[in-house]
Amino acid sequence: MKKSLIILLMVFTTAAAFAVEGMFPLNELQNLDQKKLQKMGLKIPLSEIQDHVSKAVVSLGGGSGSFVSKDGLIVTNHHVAYGAIQYNAGAKHDYITNGFYAPSFDKELPAPGYHADIILNAKDVTPIINKAVKKGMTDKERFKAIEDAVKKLETEVEKNNPHIRASVASMYQGRQYMLFTKIRLLDIRLVYAPPAAIGEFGGDEDNFEWPRHTGDFSFLRAYVAPDGTPAAYSKDNVPYQPDHFLTVSIKPLKKGDFTFILGFPGSTNRYMTADQLDFYLNKQIPLRLRLFQDIINKLNKIGSESKQNNIRVAFWVKMLNNSMKYYQGVNDGLHRDKVVSLFQKRDAELEKWIEKSKSGSKFKGLIPAINKVNDQLKPIANKLTIMGYMRLIPTFSTAGTLTRWAKEKTKPDLERDPAYMNRNVPRIQMRLKSMQRNLLVESDVTLMKYFLHQMAALPKDQWPETFKATFGKVAAADLDTAINKKVDEMYAATGLTKVKTRMAYFNMSAQELAKVNDPLLKFGGEFANEIKDLRDQNESLAGALSRLKPQLIDLIHAYTHNELYPDANSTIRFTYGSIMGYSPREAVWYRPFTTLAGVVEKETGKTPFASPKKLLELYNNKEFGSYGDPALGGNVPVDFLTDNDTTGGNSGSPTLNGKGQLIGLLFDGNYESISADYYFNPALTRSIVADADYMIFVLDKFSNAQNLIKEMNIVR
Repeated sequence: MKKSLIILLMVFTTAAAFAVEGMFPLNELQNLDQKKLQKMGLKIPLSEIQDHVSKAVVSLGGGSGSFVSKDGLIVTNHHVAYGAIQYNAGAKHDYITNGFYAPSFDKELPAPGYHADIILNAKDVTPIINKAVKKGMTDKERFKAIEDAVKKLETEVEKNNPHIRASVASMYQGRQYMLFTKIRLLDIRLVYAPPAAIGEFGGDEDNFEWPRHTGDFSFLRAYVAPDGTPAAYSKDNVPYQPDHFLTVSIKPLKKGDFTFILGFPGSTNRYMTADQLDFYLNKQIPLRLRLFQDIINKLNKIGSESKQNNIRVAFWVKMLNNSMKYYQGVNDGLHRDKVVSLFQKRDAELEKWIEKSKSGSKFKGLIPAINKVNDQLKPIANKLTIMGYMRLIPTFSTAGTLTRWAKEKTKPDLERDPAYMNRNVPRIQMRLKSMQRNLLVESDVTLMKYFLHQMAALPKDQWPETFKATFGKVAAADLDTAINKKVDEMYAATGLTKVKTRMAYFNMSAQELAKVNDPLLKFGGEFANEIKDLRDQNESLAGALSRLKPQLIDLIHAYTHNELYPDANSTIRFTYGSIMGYSPREAVWYRPFTTLAGVVEKETGKTPFASPKKLLELYNNKEFGSYGDPALGGNVPVDFLTDNDTTGGNSGSPTLNGKGQLIGLLFDGNYESISADYYFNPALTRSIVADADYMIFVLDKFSNAQNLIKEMNIVR
């Protein structure tokens, strides 16, 4: 067999060879080899996972969580609950630094913006979507037909029940469409968060790194109306009673133990052509890294000016640091594994097979056609990236939302942009109100100036039309001054920094809004309209990809004869593996467990390696109770590694043993695994899990949160 063919097969057969690659939809679990899983350590039928265990798992929007009591107690990561912690924190009650514990229901704090989605069922609706696409349609018409069919399906499901949410997900790049029906719980409250010195120990320095020593866990609770139906926050609401909740096991773990994870992984893109990957890696990632670093530096400077400023920028700094390290990891990993070269060889082998094989002839021209679509996106990519990241400016983003809403609300619901359909209006209103809690005008002004300066640095033929209309006649030497002056004038005159004004704008008609003398509203609205126009222009490209990418999946399947799995897309998935260490480089082997001893070894007394005094005392006095593991020298385990296939969005996902009991919370991946969103390397890809034993130890010995311990079913 030729070497290049071996490389091709390596790219697409790691699932079969290593039994860990793949994030499998629950409706495809029957295709897995149950006997093999049983041999690895699975003790329950796959049908029980699909029909019962998965019902305890919830999507929290930006992460995953799971019910661990009959009273709607949800365990998730500290960083997933961070928005709720930050929302309730202030100079008087610094819950970020000191942590939070509500010993009773009435002490739990609201978490605006959070919701919990529970999957009720999933249905294959591919025939319905495909029926909407007629022969002879242009790619733009195709895109619109699919979008309209999706909106119609979702609306039909939701119209008779305001508590039900529906979403159609494209699987296998549009080869299949699945309709997910879920119930959305709207009243989510903060129950417990450890101090940042535990929940964020190691901070951004340790992010994506192993060995890790972070107690990345927190607890939320879902509430419903007294009649059991989902409802917005009210003091009269009662804890939700889930159909299924997980037992927590803190029995000692060992290398090789079977694990499976259920959660909502956000996005992977493992079915790219070499040309697509090359452009993304060598053009798009460098721009994003530069933007993120600049923004972080500016926000850190603002945060250093006062404690209140620091609290208000904390969420964005944390998110951006995470994103920057993610993109750096993708960059390093794809270069390390020479993935562009691998994909180029793969594409060449596929082209040879297409040319020589009778069964491959129907795919002739497919890869060049996909690359041609990619070529049309390249000239505007930088402009779209900069314009897209301006959503990090809350007031500017709000101007666009209000302008678009004023126009969209005049249309029949099914003719609106999906983001502005009736089903999404309550969340728009909630964001307009809740953003005030952490609004910092100084940071908005700083970031607005920064992004406009970035636009000015683009070639003039790439300037956004709105930018060109405002600054096009300004001499190059005067451009920086003109930008700064314009931004200062807009923020001095805008009403978008006030809740009352934002809500007044929300209720205005398009004609009324157009008469408002608010320069930031006008400027942001014009940008939003331009972004919409650019998106509309690109609908034909999106339609082309919806036609071509399913064929690429068919091509790969026809060539390799392997069963594939769909890229992650925020739908619930099952992954399996084992507790396992790894070797990041020659002569280095990482064991799969860390302990409290490692926390103390890293202790410097300075953030992010400063532990709470009480935690250090517990260690020094060896007050471990029953939580120490004899196999780890009697130390309390903190985190462990598995070879499960996971990605962002999986944060907070329950990691379970063969009996379906929660043994930890997935919260990260190792640095070497970040590039697995594009290319899975089984030797290096690992998931990092916060050990349930450490979680219960902290609740018990550190926080004395006895009510929480009593509430959960804990197997010791």
